[in-house]
Amino acid sequence: MQSSINRDGVLPLDPDELVAEGEPPFADAAAETAREKADHDLNVLRHEVRLLSARLGMLREDAEAALKSKATSVDANAHVQLGDYPWAKLAAAMCAAFVATRLVRRLPFDLMLAGSVAHLSQARRR
Repeated sequence: MQSSINRDGVLPLDPDELVAEGEPPFADAAAETAREKADHDLNVLRHEVRLLSARLGMLREDAEAALKSKATSVDANAHVQLGDYPWAKLAAAMCAAFVATRLVRRLPFDLMLAGSVAHLSQARRR
């Protein structure tokens, strides 16, 4: 029995593989018609669209995973910095800053400024 591997250690080309690559398997094969060529091109395009869809799906999954890991990281950092209830503490700090700003805006800065100028002028005279 003879082996199907040639002297170079390579399997001979299969005629079906040659047809898949676009080459006729033998010299006297008929050239494909315009309809067959159009069908072949359509099949190639459909295959490429399926590949692109699969790649887009993978990219979408990667983006979702990245966003979820980023959200988890931000949440963990907030817990490390602010303790057990980080969002409640952050909201309390924002409310305290708002109230402090309202109180400072009500202070009569013109009188305070006038008093401090008078105090500074007396300090220079001494």
